[in-house]
Amino acid sequence: MDIGCSILIRMDGQEIRRIAHVLAPRLRMFEAVATHEHITQAADALGVPQPTVSRALARLQEELGLELLERTGRGVRLSRAGRVLLPHVRRALETLAEGAAELTDASAGRVTLAFPPTLGAEVVPALIRGFRARHPDVRFALIQDVWAAAMHHLRDGSVDLALTSPLPAEPGLDTRVLHTQPLRLVVPDSHPLNGRERVALRAVAREDFIALKPGRGLRHLTDDLCHRAGFAPRVAFEGDDIDTARGLVAAGLGVAVLPPHRYGLLPGTGELVIDDPGAVRTLGLVWRPAGYEPPAVASFRAFVLEEGALLVAEGLA
Repeated sequence: MDIGCSILIRMDGQEIRRIAHVLAPRLRMFEAVATHEHITQAADALGVPQPTVSRALARLQEELGLELLERTGRGVRLSRAGRVLLPHVRRALETLAEGAAELTDASAGRVTLAFPPTLGAEVVPALIRGFRARHPDVRFALIQDVWAAAMHHLRDGSVDLALTSPLPAEPGLDTRVLHTQPLRLVVPDSHPLNGRERVALRAVAREDFIALKPGRGLRHLTDDLCHRAGFAPRVAFEGDDIDTARGLVAAGLGVAVLPPHRYGLLPGTGELVIDDPGAVRTLGLVWRPAGYEPPAVASFRAFVLEEGALLVAEGLA
């Protein structure tokens, strides 16, 4: 039923009302008759006339091309086809109810959030904890992915919101800056430049760089800063996370452009201010402004825009 639920999430209110008006009553009547094994008793339980139930069942059987019920004296019982169908009908009604709740209720529903792994330890948990203190029934689907993949998922609608860096500059997406973090040139502590307060990035143009793999937001920023300084970085090592890159610098294997280490300098490294006002890592929220937005998504987005800056800053401090 996951496919059905994902379809419901993308339906607008008019489509939900049409399905609820046409299909759901027939399924509910079938489920009630299956429970009571009597059409009149099912009609009484539903509060509708008996002929209405009979017509709905006849139409359902006609559309499916199956006999769902068998007469047993004054009552009815499920045919073999009806017994096979019943659990699916019950799950379909549950899915329809869940989908309708996601479309109408900000206190329920699901939010699909994409973010880089570097935000997964403290920033994202802090945001979700703060939001669920107000809306404890909202569920989250968390997608940890690289910058390029997160932007692709956002554009094709498979995620609702993305926390990312850098923020994309393209039509069709809205962004809000939540936090700006300086970037530093990280060098081995034996490096000739270590001890300087500031450095122009072109001073290490001929050295080996340690960087994240292409597609990562920080790799995009590293390449851009080096190009602004007039050279393409000679990347000797590519990895998946910042801590590994910092460890490779400490081992004397190259230099890297990284945010400051949150717990102070890693032994074996030095950090220098890059003499470029663009040497910053901007973290923010990205979303699609057009189209239907489920209330739970709208509510979480509003929470992040209102309180996210402080929570992100605390999580990265």
